[in-house]
Amino acid sequence: MDPINHETEDPLPDINPLRKQVQSKIKKLELLSSTGLWILALFTALSMGAFRNFDFLPPLSDSIRAALGAGPPVKYINGALVVYGFSAIILILTQMASDKKPRGALGHFGYLGAFYLFYHFSEGLSENFWAVFAVGLTILGLQSYHVWNYYHERIREQEEILHELDKLLD
Repeated sequence: MDPINHETEDPLPDINPLRKQVQSKIKKLELLSSTGLWILALFTALSMGAFRNFDFLPPLSDSIRAALGAGPPVKYINGALVVYGFSAIILILTQMASDKKPRGALGHFGYLGAFYLFYHFSEGLSENFWAVFAVGLTILGLQSYHVWNYYHERIREQEEILHELDKLLD
């Protein structure tokens, strides 16, 4: 009598919930990958207002202007802009080199907006607009690239997991 070896395979557990979870994570990562572009768009809108010297806003009353005091000298703002620009670029490049999760885009937007306001109150915005704009595009463009690159790498990882799960279904 020939012994027949009947090995029964245990059925694989249902992996569809896991597949859906991975697909959901991919969609979330795709949304996060575009956040840098939204900050760039917001900065562009702010820059359009700054280019017009914020003429669409009501002027500050004399009492509020007196409470704020005189704006800082333009040469000090110029120095601060240079220091900030180099520091921000180094920070972003360091995050990129260490593959750290990107952060700080909204903070950069706030600092750049503050530079526009400092120049505005110091009556030097028209002469220094392009400097802030160029520094802002450089910083936020680099930040946007870092955000996009970081999250697309995570998307690729999730797509590999999804591919492996699909192989199990075959």
